[in-house]
Amino acid sequence: MNIALVYGGNSSEREISILSGKHMAGHLLAGDRAVFEIDIYGDRWKLVAVNGQDIPPADVDKNGFTVPWQSERISFDVVVLMIHGTPGEDGLFIAYLEMMGIPHTACPARTALLAFDKLACKAYLRGNGINMAREFRVTEQTLAGPWQQQAARALGPMPWFVKPVAGGSSFGVSRVSEPSELLPAVEYAMKEDHVVMIEEFIQGIEVTNGIMKTAGREFLLPVTEIIPGNGCEFFDYKAKYEGASMEITPARITPEMTSLVQQTTSGIYDNLMCRGLIRVDYILRGTDLYFLEVNTLPGMTQKSLVPQEILASGMTLREFMDHLIRSAIDEHKRI
Repeated sequence: MNIALVYGGNSSEREISILSGKHMAGHLLAGDRAVFEIDIYGDRWKLVAVNGQDIPPADVDKNGFTVPWQSERISFDVVVLMIHGTPGEDGLFIAYLEMMGIPHTACPARTALLAFDKLACKAYLRGNGINMAREFRVTEQTLAGPWQQQAARALGPMPWFVKPVAGGSSFGVSRVSEPSELLPAVEYAMKEDHVVMIEEFIQGIEVTNGIMKTAGREFLLPVTEIIPGNGCEFFDYKAKYEGASMEITPARITPEMTSLVQQTTSGIYDNLMCRGLIRVDYILRGTDLYFLEVNTLPGMTQKSLVPQEILASGMTLREFMDHLIRSAIDEHKRI
């Protein structure tokens, strides 16, 4: 089996994507497999490693998604996708794979695009009965009007969160507590996306939950509780990847609340018609669960949340990835 492990991308999440790919590469190796690591950045698609060994970069042929290796032209049985942000998590590269008829481990392109747009995803899931925080949209055109007063009427008193609509890993995200902080926070978010979402703050426990469904099995992973620390007000990039948070798996919540989180995650997975592995983030306030966002290509670094949940479930990362790959190939055959 020839596996293409694709990472990199064009967004602020590029570094994390590469770390995810490099971390998972070793868990994909086996005697009956060849793992080809491909780094995508803009129109530069390069084969950079084979079976865990770095090689002089070689061009990927985009006409057939093949690579040169040992005097042969290699095509792939499956693509394991690790691109967080564009062009992976927003569905662009997935659409290319689907047009080429190549099996992949990600969600369908249409699902990825919907989930990546936080406003569109919230609108869709709100219509399916999912509980969530109120939000207010800001664009460059909005800034010419009385948008701050409109936001206050829509959201109530501060604090608020300001987020780029399309983005992840908390790049461009701020918590604002004073009106003077709002415009700088919006301008900061607009460095990541031209559409910004201001969201009401909900005091509670931040939890997250991964899930994968295959044709014959549902992998409902344990719930993780997130406690930002070391000066972090929320689960930002520093908290995620620089050790400035405490992550507890399984979460210190009741069995009833654990079941609520897991069943809500399962319902969101089905509502969005997801495939492969996703992670859903929430705020738990008392017995009320508030949806935050869906990550259709969650981080898989050594410090990421989903690998912690997989290990806490009693599986190895290798076993989990084996299920993910088999599911992707079987799903492609059914389509």
